[in-house]
Amino acid sequence: TIIYSKTKILPNDALYLEKNRILTSSAHPRVKDYYSLLRTQIQQRTDHGRKNTIMVTSTESNEGKTTTAINLAISIASQVHQTTLLVDMDLRDPDISYYLGLEGHLGLTDHFVDEIPLENVLVNPSIKNLVVLPAGKALSGSTEILSSPKMEQMVKELKHRYPDRYVIFDCPYILNNPDALVFSSYVDGVIFVVQPGKTTKDKIQKALSLIDE
Repeated sequence: TIIYSKTKILPNDALYLEKNRILTSSAHPRVKDYYSLLRTQIQQRTDHGRKNTIMVTSTESNEGKTTTAINLAISIASQVHQTTLLVDMDLRDPDISYYLGLEGHLGLTDHFVDEIPLENVLVNPSIKNLVVLPAGKALSGSTEILSSPKMEQMVKELKHRYPDRYVIFDCPYILNNPDALVFSSYVDGVIFVVQPGKTTKDKIQKALSLIDE
């Protein structure tokens, strides 16, 4: 279990989380089962945590990647002896703070731009075994930060600090945005979210080809 000696603990509003389709104790059992299945598949493919850094992305915006990243992180954290760090890596258009009711909290951009210590921007949204690293203020020049040696070193540090922890990165969408492609080389695996009836096969193939290059 994570000991929150430095991490700020903030209360959450269960009704607000439910409105944003975030998993809570009262979530429908079928929804919980969907994320439990995704969690199990990931654990099997990552050797139960040996490959513990996972980025979540999509082809374009509004396809559900952020909801998927948050709920996957919560599902993993719900297990005994398992912890999760959820990182908002969408520095141009961050959403995790909105979905979890953490707006106004410092985050990654404050760490990189203003040199705020990383431990000062971590937050626990009163969800057991889950720590969140918000994006902080939106930043237009995010590609330079994501491609920096300092960012790569931070990802390595987050990967190795706790052996029982998964690190889930909510990353920007792939098409017409270089940020996710830059970041994909730092992680052990990629979850690609698509929206049925919206995401075309051509766009999926194009996005996957970019990741595979």
